[in-house]
Amino acid sequence: MYSARKYQYALLGIVILSLAMPLQASFLKNEELPIVLTPARLKQNRSDVPASVSVIDRDMIEASGLREIPELFRLIPGTSVGARDGWNYVVSYHGSNYRDSRRMQVLIDGRSVYQAGLATVDWNDIPITIKDIERIEVVRGPATASYGANAFLGVINIITRHPADIAHLEATAERGSEHTENYRVSHAGEYHGGHYRVTVASRHDDGFDIKSNGQERLDSKTLQLINTRYERQINSTSYSLNLGYKEGRVTDDYSDVDVTSPDTLVDDYYFSTRIDNELSVFHQLKFQYDFSGQQKIHRWTAEIPPYYTNLNQNPADLILVDANEDVQVNRHDIDFQDTYIWNKSLTSVAGVHLKQSRVSSETYYGGTLKSNNYQFFYNLEKKLSEKFTINSGGSYEYQEDIGKNFSPRVSFHYHVNKNNSLRFIYSEAIRTPDLLETSANWTYTGRNVRPNNGGPTTATLLQTAKGNQNLKPELIQSREIGYYGNFNTIHLQWDVKIFSDQLDQLISNSISLARFNPVNDSYLKQRGIETEIDYRPHHQWLIHANYAYITDESNTNTETSFTPRNSASLLLSYKYKPDLQISISKYFSKEIGTSGNKYSRTDIMVKKIINLRKSEIELRYAGQYRHDDDSELLSDNIYSNKFRQLVSLTLRY
Repeated sequence: MYSARKYQYALLGIVILSLAMPLQASFLKNEELPIVLTPARLKQNRSDVPASVSVIDRDMIEASGLREIPELFRLIPGTSVGARDGWNYVVSYHGSNYRDSRRMQVLIDGRSVYQAGLATVDWNDIPITIKDIERIEVVRGPATASYGANAFLGVINIITRHPADIAHLEATAERGSEHTENYRVSHAGEYHGGHYRVTVASRHDDGFDIKSNGQERLDSKTLQLINTRYERQINSTSYSLNLGYKEGRVTDDYSDVDVTSPDTLVDDYYFSTRIDNELSVFHQLKFQYDFSGQQKIHRWTAEIPPYYTNLNQNPADLILVDANEDVQVNRHDIDFQDTYIWNKSLTSVAGVHLKQSRVSSETYYGGTLKSNNYQFFYNLEKKLSEKFTINSGGSYEYQEDIGKNFSPRVSFHYHVNKNNSLRFIYSEAIRTPDLLETSANWTYTGRNVRPNNGGPTTATLLQTAKGNQNLKPELIQSREIGYYGNFNTIHLQWDVKIFSDQLDQLISNSISLARFNPVNDSYLKQRGIETEIDYRPHHQWLIHANYAYITDESNTNTETSFTPRNSASLLLSYKYKPDLQISISKYFSKEIGTSGNKYSRTDIMVKKIINLRKSEIELRYAGQYRHDDDSELLSDNIYSNKFRQLVSLTLRY
């Protein structure tokens, strides 16, 4: 406790000293501040937003040399990133439960990819590539007031590249460690007065190499995807259309009873349309409809004793049965938003969001279930004076089988000047239990029993599990004091946050058949500090650094194992010439994962561009070196070689 307070006092002292610096107009020019869209659903200067927010732009994505979308969030302060398998990443702000990405809302062009049926974000099944992304805005803190339940710890808003901003034709081939083999082709053009982009890609890698006992890991992934985006502007109305499809296969390690490989086939698909109508410079309307679906085919053969299925009359010592964990889910979302500028000092945004989730599984649910959700949200931004701004927001939400909840947020800003502000924020948020937690009817049905000796050919596993229909939403109360500064003349942005969060009614138990017991019996207290600096003194340089220190207290280790006490990252990039770029990045976190491991890695990226008459060729090399000997997140996630490499060739026309 003493150590935590010492850090907080030290950081608070730094903030106060920075505010005491002479910030005359000659030093800070009267330029527009960076704009963000996500925190309050308003287009706001970063000095006005009612939340801590970080931005990963296209330059940072290129400089990082990363090829997995979840790894980009190592650049965000306080964000925990880990891989449960070679294809199964977990991303969570301030960590907490490592088992699933269940407490973050993730949006792609405004469309949620949160799987309500199993309460998770499956990063491997998102039908876009890292090269499709223009920028990412990360709200670091509860955002239920804007985005409803499940924006519990924060929001990740991925904005893809506009078709008008990319090359007519782009083709990339990548090869690297773990038999990595990636291909991508993107084509952009004009059609019927609008702009379109189509991306086709395939990806493969073998995942981790070995387990802690030296046995081979089976966690490879192979996938193919296609996505398209179409944008058109007609007078004051813009139209957007997005489509995508992905199919893939992932492998999994054999259990003690598996006879055949428990591979999983996954199909993902989505459709999204959006209309933005600018009625006037003061009044805008937005309508968006999203549909997404996923089908998982997970089937294998197991060898078990007959008494496991109550086939005691079968004389065989062991029998073979065919089992499955097939799941099909889909969701419909309708979002309507009204934004109005009443005068120079008052702006409002309000709207409704309707969602229907549907899930079908013989094993998990014994059939088909669906759930409806209704949300009303609002946010008001009131400028009391040149120095003081207040934001007030809230979300009223009703979900079948859960009931109604209200989640408020209020923030107060003191503007030292246009480019520097102090913020004081209080917010509450919820995560509603998913259908598996509340309504599971988990039973394995074995078919094609052999040998059957004339007996039944179908059997039911004796061990079953039921959901808990009395579950309540998880709750969080968050308090923060922050500072944001934009030093335009030296092109530096600095953000600092001191926070205290109380999480209650947490559902922490393992989601497994043997230990399935979802109850609201856990709590978590988190306090700490985090800071982020983005410094670009010249168009040749990019420097991005962050650090977070978090203390936590809980009645279960499950809620603390994914929260490192110390974490940091540094990205340093230099364009030696317009056609040559070199980047070095460093990622560090300590006491993360089930074994309390350290994660320390250094990356290097070198990019060379060769200009031709009407096209260009890009050659890229990326290397990653782990400095420690620890596994990643779980004890069986081990790479044989500390040094991993990737080379790529891109043609643009």
